[in-house]
Amino acid sequence: MKKFINPFKFISLRTAWCWGIATLILCSIYCWQIGLRLTSLSQTNYLGDRLWAATLRQVIVWVLLSVILYLLGIVASKSKVRFVDVAAFNLFARLPFDLSMLIFAFPSVRSVMALMVEGSFETAMQYNSVISAISVVTAVMSIWYYVWTYNAFSVATNLKGFKGIALFIVGWLAAYILSAYALMF
Repeated sequence: MKKFINPFKFISLRTAWCWGIATLILCSIYCWQIGLRLTSLSQTNYLGDRLWAATLRQVIVWVLLSVILYLLGIVASKSKVRFVDVAAFNLFARLPFDLSMLIFAFPSVRSVMALMVEGSFETAMQYNSVISAISVVTAVMSIWYYVWTYNAFSVATNLKGFKGIALFIVGWLAAYILSAYALMF
């Protein structure tokens, strides 16, 4: 169970890089094929992208969060913080978020989400079971993503406890806001 909650204490840097890069590539292809567009650190829409743009969006989000967390680690940690550690573990920690996007492969989910985007909430509410399934999957995957991202930051920078949590929240919120502006293309 410890390996599932905090795999960053157990996996090598090479493993984190390999899984992270493979997932980034597959997620970019998936977003391109399904028509999803990453619009911030943790949000998507249905505007679609070309493959190069979908890949660039994934890279921007990952690098932006990595740089911010690295800078916070350098300032606050008494240990030596390496960018390569922060970047690799942060890339691996995106796995739950990337997996959560697989729910959009189901036609019923896409239909209900399209109704909600169009503003047809009354029609969408007829599909309570689909909305409930989307909510549960999204909640579980989001918690998993936040826990892994914090643990990746904590292991890479050796910041733990209140100080580590507070800095992680500040860094994540800063990256979220900056990513929304960076992905406006």
